[in-house]
Amino acid sequence: MQASKRQSIKYLMSLPLLSLAFNVRAAQPNVRIGVVVPTLDAQFWNNYVSFMKQGASQLGVDLTVLNADNKPDKMLSSLEDLAAQKVDGIIFTPYWATAAPGLTLAKNADIPVILTDSYPDFSPQTARFPNYIAFIGPSDEEAGYQMALKLFAAVPPGANGKKVIGVVNGTSGTSVAIDRRKGLGRALKEHPEVTVAGEVDGNFVRDTSQTAFESLYQGHPDIKGVWAANGGTATGVMAALKNAGKQPGKDVYVVAMDLNPENVEAVKSGELLFDIGGHWLQGGFALVMLFDQIKGKPVSKQDDTIKLRLLPLTRNQVPQFEKDFPNGVPAYDFRKHSRFYTPNAPAASFEMKYST
Repeated sequence: MQASKRQSIKYLMSLPLLSLAFNVRAAQPNVRIGVVVPTLDAQFWNNYVSFMKQGASQLGVDLTVLNADNKPDKMLSSLEDLAAQKVDGIIFTPYWATAAPGLTLAKNADIPVILTDSYPDFSPQTARFPNYIAFIGPSDEEAGYQMALKLFAAVPPGANGKKVIGVVNGTSGTSVAIDRRKGLGRALKEHPEVTVAGEVDGNFVRDTSQTAFESLYQGHPDIKGVWAANGGTATGVMAALKNAGKQPGKDVYVVAMDLNPENVEAVKSGELLFDIGGHWLQGGFALVMLFDQIKGKPVSKQDDTIKLRLLPLTRNQVPQFEKDFPNGVPAYDFRKHSRFYTPNAPAASFEMKYST
C-alpha cells in the first residue's frame, strides 16, 4: 500500500514537468529570415516588402528588413549584419555585383539564401554556393520588348517618317536594367522607323529619372515617346513632361514596368500608355520557398530558377484588372502554398492572369 502511494505521488509530481516540457516543444521559436532590398525610396520595393510581411504573419516568420538605400556598400554591410545575427535564412536582391560576396558571407555562416529580381551570372545549387537555394525574378527582356512594341505603335512619325523616342534606363550594370534594355534593342531591330534621340540613367527612382529626362527633353524636344525602365522612372518622366507644359499620353507617350498603384492610376487616366508587372510578388514567393527549405522541405533542382511572366495593362484592360486584382493584390494563401503546412502544395509562385 505504501509503495502504491509513493508511486501515485511520484506520478502526480511528474505531471507539471511533463506539461512544461510539452509547452516548450509546442512554443517553438519562429523562423528568422532577413531581407535586404536595394531601396525603399521606390514604391515597387515597398510593395515587395508589404507582401512579404503578409507572408511572414501567416507562416510564423520573424522578418528583418534592411534598406541598402541604393548603396552597394550598404547592401554588403546589411548582409554582414544578418550573417552576424545568425538568421535562419536570407533573401536579397544582388544589385551592384553583390551576389558572390553576399552568398560567401552567408555560406560562411551556414545560412541558406534565395536571390530575387536581379540575375547573377551563375546558377543556384552548385558546389561553389550550395547555400544558394533558388532564384526568382521577372522575365525582364520580354517585358522590355512588349513595352517597346506598344510605344512604337502609338508614336506618330515625323515629316521624315521617323518615330523619335527617348530612353530612361534603370540602375546601370544591374541585370534588371540590362535585360529590359535588351528587349528594347530587339524591338528596335525590328522597327528601323524608330529613332532613339538619347538615353539617360534614371537609377529606377522618380527624382533621378525626372532630372535626367528634363535634360534629355530640353535637348530633344522632338521626342514623342519615352521608354521608361520601371514605374518610378515613368512617374519622374511624366512629372518632367508636365513641367515642360506637355501632356503625357497626348503630346508624348510613356510606357513603364511594375504595376505600381500610381502607375495603374496613370494608365486609367490615359497619361501612361502601357504598364506591365506584378513581379513584386517574387518576394512573397521567395519567402515561402525559403521557409520550406528551413523547415526541411528543400527546393528541388528543377524548381531552383523561376522567371515570372508578367501581366500587361492598357487603358481598356483596367476594369478587368480592378475586378481580378482588388487593390492590385491577387488572393494568395501562404500556408496553402507551403509544403511544410500543406503536403502536396502547389508551387509557391504563380502567373498573374486575367480571368477572361
